[in-house]
Amino acid sequence: MTVRDPKANAETIGEMYDQGSEMLGALMGGSLHYGYWEGPDDDASMEEASERMTDLMIGKLKVGAGQRVIDVGCGTGRPALRLARATGAEVVGVTISHEQVRLATLAAEAEGLGERVTFRHGDAASLPFDPESFDAAWLFESLIHMADPQRVLKCVAATLRPGGRLAIANIVQSAPVPEERRAGLEDYFRMTGIVSFAPLAEYPGLIEDSGLVVEEVVDVSGHAVPGTVRNVSERLGQVAIPDVPETAAASEVLRNARAVADAFASTPGIGYAIVVASKP
Repeated sequence: MTVRDPKANAETIGEMYDQGSEMLGALMGGSLHYGYWEGPDDDASMEEASERMTDLMIGKLKVGAGQRVIDVGCGTGRPALRLARATGAEVVGVTISHEQVRLATLAAEAEGLGERVTFRHGDAASLPFDPESFDAAWLFESLIHMADPQRVLKCVAATLRPGGRLAIANIVQSAPVPEERRAGLEDYFRMTGIVSFAPLAEYPGLIEDSGLVVEEVVDVSGHAVPGTVRNVSERLGQVAIPDVPETAAASEVLRNARAVADAFASTPGIGYAIVVASKP
């Protein structure tokens, strides 16, 4: 796994999400992950496409009522709540952001799911759960924020019961990034807190080294990347930052953010994939 910032720590990422989760939710359609579009003529909204991606991941887990799922890097909880409603499973979300725990817990209570879907603060590299206590797990666009992905996957694998399934959705490197585009890519990574970024071809080895068996690797780059970046770029021109007056300085920050997102969108080699594994 290619780690671009080995000095990154969970506290720094947690602070970033404490400050930016609500704005990111507004940009990303509620959930903090990419969407899924059927093709170039699909005019689905970011909200609709985001729910499609969640549903795709739910299908990969194959869980049902009475089973237990850990959502590692749960964000503000929308995917976990959708998973619980669709399957009847119990879901435990873990995030390094105190603010995300608060927002996700409020969302669960508002939907009457507070007893079946819970959220707690914790580090994915040191999960506070007993071995073999979950039937499934997912890392929904969260592994990219973890400086030691191998350690995280080993921790997650330890929590799974034999036969348990793992689903990962992640931004990946689908082709070599031209040298002249690397600086712009680093700007995007700094802005979004991405600390690890790897070719999709490295994932099977990463999974196997964690004691799991690869079941499926699906490249959905064309369904996820263009539509998501287009929608987010458009929203960056409209979004208002809570509690920040509309000053020239604030407008400049948003313009710069949009320029970074646009540069990222046009960078060759940016992909998106879903990887599914199981525990022997």
